[in-house]
Amino acid sequence: GTEDYQAITRDAFHNLPENTKVHRLENGMVAFARAGAWDSDDQTFVEHIREILTDVIDRQGLGHIPDNLWNRFEWPKDQEKLGDLLGISLAERPASAAAERFDMAEMLRGAITTEAVFDSCRRQAIVGFEDSRREILGHEIYCSLDYLRQHHLASFLLEGPGEIEILSRVLDEKIMEVTASIAPAILPDKLHLNMQIQTVHTDKFTDFIAEHDGRLIENMAIEFSMENAIANWWEFEDACEFLHSLGIQVGLDRITLPALEFLSPRKVNVDFIKVIWDQNIVGSRRAEVADRLREFAALFADQSLILTRCDSRTALRMGRSLGVDVFEGSYIDAMLGSYLHRECKSKRRTSDKRCAVCQWAPREARKTGCDFHFRAGKVLSEI
Repeated sequence: GTEDYQAITRDAFHNLPENTKVHRLENGMVAFARAGAWDSDDQTFVEHIREILTDVIDRQGLGHIPDNLWNRFEWPKDQEKLGDLLGISLAERPASAAAERFDMAEMLRGAITTEAVFDSCRRQAIVGFEDSRREILGHEIYCSLDYLRQHHLASFLLEGPGEIEILSRVLDEKIMEVTASIAPAILPDKLHLNMQIQTVHTDKFTDFIAEHDGRLIENMAIEFSMENAIANWWEFEDACEFLHSLGIQVGLDRITLPALEFLSPRKVNVDFIKVIWDQNIVGSRRAEVADRLREFAALFADQSLILTRCDSRTALRMGRSLGVDVFEGSYIDAMLGSYLHRECKSKRRTSDKRCAVCQWAPREARKTGCDFHFRAGKVLSEI
């Protein structure tokens, strides 16, 4: 089971030498150690594994430990033996065959279908508050990476910033495809897309902004994460200038509350910023963080500071008390449920929650035959 698998990972594999690459497979685990990495005998590691497996097998009544629990090979001398053990062909490549460079981006493009991204796509409302008045200011279209990994990339193990960056850029391309495909159902609306800075300078983006005769970008905002902007500052400035020349608004996203301490609003050429709500604001440094957030809310007036990941009424109340007028998050989505339920004419509507989820996940809207009811400019009165 899962707990047994975690026990093996935690209690035994830490005995592997440094620089060992552990490959986790759906049906087991194989460990490959780099040549020369074993400074001592591997007996301690094997005994650890055998002890854990004995306990697991006895408890689960699974039989007995296989004789070939652990094998060591010298590469390339033993490649035929390794191939026999794994049941695959490792025949030598002809000397004339050219070496092929592994391209992870191409592999991911093939593995991540547009339908999988649509299935993982989310449409999150951005709502402005003024007294008892609520106004829909637009929607962020994004891919739920957790959902995608769990349901469509279960066999992939992506680790390290390099691999995650490649995945992010591939997802940018797929999100552009999905957004273009559902545009007739969601326009006119103000669309927010979060992208890697590098994506903006690609042919894919050029093709995207030309979709639907340019209607997609008539009222669009592109968001860059703070960490991506800091790591690629000059490219970030170029991207801002380029997008502004197209009439596209630019935002700086994923700003943490502590980051407000060193962020200079006058040095970022953006139209809005998105600050992540953190319940720890009620902790020991509450006064400092609150003052800084209030200062930024005053500097980014006219609804250009958005408090994101608002998952509770506390987030909404505290944000408003500090001068924030625009919010985004699961609590805001849930709050819209009652408004949506009154407006929805679908035969399958059953509850406020169902209506909220339907508008949040495009796949649910397609499943129920619903329309996307709210667009930018929709004004809602207080319940």
